[in-house]
Amino acid sequence: MKKRYLRIGDLKRNAFIVAAAACMGLASCGNNNNNNDWNAGEEVAVPDGIITELTEEAPDQWKITDERTTAPGASMAILKYNDGRVDTLKGLELENRMKELAANQNTYQQGGFGLGSVLWWSGMGYMAGRMMSPNPAYYANPSHIRRTDSWRQNVQTYRQRATAPSSGRSGFFRGRSSGGGFGG
Repeated sequence: MKKRYLRIGDLKRNAFIVAAAACMGLASCGNNNNNNDWNAGEEVAVPDGIITELTEEAPDQWKITDERTTAPGASMAILKYNDGRVDTLKGLELENRMKELAANQNTYQQGGFGLGSVLWWSGMGYMAGRMMSPNPAYYANPSHIRRTDSWRQNVQTYRQRATAPSSGRSGFFRGRSSGGGFGG
């Protein structure tokens, strides 16, 4: 029996391939409300805020003396100066201070126990985007770190869920894996 080979220029076959590719492409690129790529429909619970108390032990030498959770959006830094004054940073003032610290890496990378370094290595710095674990040297009592372990885990979970695709898809091909077959 003689095999029949299709030529590259076979019009019927090429038309079929183009039509099949177009159908598959349209089915996977369609607007399907059940397949949102990001967590648009999923609400991610905002982690609790944090109150960090810093005490000045000597001129411009600070230690974290207490950290505790508070309601979301009610974070604050309580600064207890060596001369007895108490100051509170919260709201926009605290947010601007943390942005300033994050933008000026020299402030906290030089080490030392200045207010900027200690604030950055506190829970407040973790909330502002620092990814590393807290540095026990900045705490007056290392047990304060353990008291906020679960809070840091909640912040980490929030970061992951708020930025990750809901179904694990990401990148260029995220729309191709609808999982619903050709009909979507």
